[in-house]
Amino acid sequence: MTQPPDPGDAGRRRALAALLFLAVLVVACVWLAGVLRRESVREDCLAGGRRDCAELRSDP
Repeated sequence: MTQPPDPGDAGRRRALAALLFLAVLVVACVWLAGVLRRESVREDCLAGGRRDCAELRSDP
């Protein structure tokens, strides 16, 4: 025979979904903070009248 569904399973699934959502949200916020910081540094450089504010990247 089949057993009736456990009412605690739905609560655990919702809690796990909420935890996963929060983890994705934290990662997105950390990424966005890094992007905004880099742009702020670039804007400060340009506001100071410098023209060499672009990041130099060397390919290995």
